Amino acid sequence: MSGVHGLKGALKIRVDREAATTDPEVIKALKEVEIGGKRYQVLEAGRLKTQVLLRLKGIDTCEQAEQLVGQEVRAEHRRFPPLPDGEYYWFQILGLPVLNAGDRGLLGYLAEIIPTPGHDVYVVRQGSREVLLPAVEEVITEINLEAGYLLVSPPLGLLEAYAD
Repeated sequence: MSGVHGLKGALKIRVDREAATTDPEVIKALKEVEIGGKRYQVLEAGRLKTQVLLRLKGIDTCEQAEQLVGQEVRAEHRRFPPLPDGEYYWFQILGLPVLNAGDRGLLGYLAEIIPTPGHDVYVVRQGSREVLLPAVEEVITEINLEAGYLLVSPPLGLLEAYAD
C-alpha cells in the first residue's frame, strides 16, 4: 500500500515489478486479498493514474486505511482468474528454467521481468551470468507451465555478446 485516498478508507496500491497484476478487474475478481496477515474482502478496485485504487470491507475511514499503508497486498495464486492462451501472470513464470531451443541447454532461470513500453524484457540468470531477452514471440518460442520451462531462440549473436 502506498497511501490513502479520500476520507472513506480507499487505499492506493503502487504497482511495481513484483506485482502479479496491475489490472483492477483482476484484483476485483480475486474477491479477497491479504494485508499484514489479515484477509479483506475486495469491494472495489479501479485505476488512479499509475496506481490501483482499492476499497476493502471493514476499512471505512482514513485512519483505518492508514494502518495498512506500507504493507504488501497479497492473494492466493488459486484466486487469480485464468488468462487467455499465451498470457501468463509473472508469478507463474518467474523462477522457471530457460532452455535454448537450439540445443536444449540451460541458459539460466527467469529471475526478473522488466516492463518496457514496447515489450517486456526477461532477465535470465545463472550464477554471475545474466542474459536479457526481449519477450517477443520470435525469441520466447514456448512457455510450458506443466513441464516447467521456457524455450527460447535468442537472436543470432546475442549469447556470444554475453559470453564470459
